[in-house]
Amino acid sequence: MPLPLVSVVIPIFNQAKFVVETVGSAVRQTYRNLQVIAVDDGSTDNGPELLEAEFGEQIVLLRQKNAGPSAAINTGLAAAAGSFIALLGGDDLCVEDRIEVQLEIMRTTSHDIVFSKPFLIDEVGGPMADASFPVFFNNSPVPSMLRALILQGNFLCAPTAFMRREAVQSLGVFRPGLVQLQDYDYWLRAAAAGLSLAELGPRVVRYRRHSGNLSLQGGSLASAAETIPVIKTLLDTGMPEELRRAFPYFFEPVPDSSVPLTLFDKASLLLSHPRDELRMAGLEYAIALAEDPSFMAKASRLGLNLNRLAQKSL
Repeated sequence: MPLPLVSVVIPIFNQAKFVVETVGSAVRQTYRNLQVIAVDDGSTDNGPELLEAEFGEQIVLLRQKNAGPSAAINTGLAAAAGSFIALLGGDDLCVEDRIEVQLEIMRTTSHDIVFSKPFLIDEVGGPMADASFPVFFNNSPVPSMLRALILQGNFLCAPTAFMRREAVQSLGVFRPGLVQLQDYDYWLRAAAAGLSLAELGPRVVRYRRHSGNLSLQGGSLASAAETIPVIKTLLDTGMPEELRRAFPYFFEPVPDSSVPLTLFDKASLLLSHPRDELRMAGLEYAIALAEDPSFMAKASRLGLNLNRLAQKSL
């Protein structure tokens, strides 16, 4: 039985200091049937030239004008020919048997996208404690991946993602307008489409933390700003039955779980969210409901106090 082709997509931008080591960690995998795709997103350093000199035809090197991380990933996905697609950051490293390990997980489970916890490394490749970047390690178990992602934020390490081609084809592209939460948006969309996401197996990627990380460059403000449209879009476009399954007690009971969420459903969930910015988005929905006479009449019949619900969230 022939071994399936696995495509490794590596977006790079001004990472000349790391790219040869990064791409080399993909090229030198114990699993050999690989397509390694490096997408240079308009770098102004000599990273692409270093890759050409070091690897030549061992890799697919694509170059484009700077358009952001989502566009670079999308270019790589469009070029990927593999039955499976792995992601890797332009300054991160695969352990030598990463592809072999994750492919075996895919062969023995029905998951559509799998992740692992990462090893953390510093700028020169030295080990860092998990506690130095707890976002990947502090998540608490909850009944569903969709529920966990909505309530806890993004705790999945994108450079460890290993995806079935069919999953990527069904989800489409990473949203090009997002610069911080494009991966979070993608995982949410996958979970809300009924795909199976899992974080399991040994650690297979060394995730580099340094001053040049995009997530460190004003990341908290950008992340907060992008969280609102990401979650609001999810509530508008995610499969209602998946959202109702993840949050069985937040929404109005309906005979058909595929019925789209109502404005009250969305307000109810967001007003109860632990993050301030999402409670504020819920308050916007509550204001719109309070100005809808038909809804207020229904609320009165049901004994629902919308004002009390909104005040409780503040």
